[in-house]
Amino acid sequence: MNTLKRKLISMGLILFLPLATYASEDRISLFSLDHYDQTLSNWFKPNDADYEKELLTANSQQKRLAIYIDRYFGSTSPWNPEYVNQILHYASPNDLKTNEQNLLINFSNTGKSDSEIGYGENYRPYSQAWIDKISKNINLAQFDNLIYQDGNRGIAIDNLHARALPTDDVHFYSFKLAGEGFPFDNLQMSSLWAGTPVYIVGETRDRAWALVVTPDFIGWVKSLGIARTNSYFVNTWTLAAKNKLAAIIETATSLVDNKGKLLLQSYVGSVFPVDTAKGMKLMVPVKDTDGNAIIKNAVVSPSQAVIMPLAATPKHFALIMKTLINRPYGWGSIYLYNDCSAELKSLLTPFGIWIPRHSSDQVTQGKIVDMTFATTEKRLAYLMENGEKFLTLVYLGGHVVLYVGNYPNPYDHQSLMAMTYQNMWGLHPTPSTRRAVIGQSVLFPMLLKYPEDTTLASPASGKFFQLSYLSEVPNANAQLIQKFFDIKSLMFPSNFMTP
Repeated sequence: MNTLKRKLISMGLILFLPLATYASEDRISLFSLDHYDQTLSNWFKPNDADYEKELLTANSQQKRLAIYIDRYFGSTSPWNPEYVNQILHYASPNDLKTNEQNLLINFSNTGKSDSEIGYGENYRPYSQAWIDKISKNINLAQFDNLIYQDGNRGIAIDNLHARALPTDDVHFYSFKLAGEGFPFDNLQMSSLWAGTPVYIVGETRDRAWALVVTPDFIGWVKSLGIARTNSYFVNTWTLAAKNKLAAIIETATSLVDNKGKLLLQSYVGSVFPVDTAKGMKLMVPVKDTDGNAIIKNAVVSPSQAVIMPLAATPKHFALIMKTLINRPYGWGSIYLYNDCSAELKSLLTPFGIWIPRHSSDQVTQGKIVDMTFATTEKRLAYLMENGEKFLTLVYLGGHVVLYVGNYPNPYDHQSLMAMTYQNMWGLHPTPSTRRAVIGQSVLFPMLLKYPEDTTLASPASGKFFQLSYLSEVPNANAQLIQKFFDIKSLMFPSNFMTP
């Protein structure tokens, strides 16, 4: 019996050793938020002197709203022939077809290094047959000699996932690399909210996917979620939107027609024209039996939607944050959750503030102060002294946050810290060998060091540190730059976010 026990103990030690070795090299841990209060009312209090102060003038917000409407229904809209023709007729080698071919090359494993190999959800690397099947379904020849057609205008009738290639298959780099593996699907670009205008560039051979131009990017979405629009629909929708546009302010708001039928669930970041002078009767796009868009109505409460622009007060920012905070991090808006840039884009929408989808582009929508070449200490000092609460974006290189003010440090109540609102995956040491995961939208301070783990690098020490003041409306030149774009920047998911 003693011999048997010794054998079992020896076997247990042998089995334990690899596990212990793996644990010591664990690339994922959870960062504790116990010392960082996530109760909004403890930070933004109704008795604060500025709680209902308008941080932007009415004139500034109207200028912002005009930019927003222009992206959706004006000169830079997917429904605008001149704008779409720029995309369809872009010169080689930066044309749409060449970029689509380059995407296929990028996602092929042929000739790739170990760190560039793409894996499926079963941890197995993809074969060449996988990418060849996708390529055949795309039918690249359809992108030769593209011609604008009014009949290719459309609208999203459901909340969709935009993909770099027309497939539901995931594409992960090795989970052994810090910041890779789940949830970082390289094919995932963004969400496309219901009610968003699009232009249909082409379809896959099996008709399951459509390549669409949106106000923010170009990507593949499920065809069933798109309805085609005729001139009457476009004109009716556009006129109503320019007259009165509403923004959803409650996560997963059910839009129900007058017969009690659920049309769809809508999320913060979505906008719909208002059909009536009084009340909140939204115009909602649905598809008829021929695949064309028609309009139905859904009545919502003031707690679910607001007329844009909502006054930019701390009270109202806290109101929108309340429905967003603590939601899981969603790389590329997977599962209709937000990543860092999508979080801020959604948060700012009710205020009529349009910002691009990519974090590095978002800073172009305000006055930029670049503190990249300053020390981390000077970066933080500048932000705390000059930041405008709720109106200062901070771009950190692949990540963007919103500055919300200076507050007492929970570890030292005698000193202040710069507090931010953001949706973040986590922190990492230098070199970046692991992740301390937060994985949700949070109120999180910028500190030089975090007592929970002093080996973690401060977000303020990143490659970039650029402040963008949204209190200053971008000038005409900045808007002009937005119109003359590089198609690659709209089609490649690597241009959207960094884990």
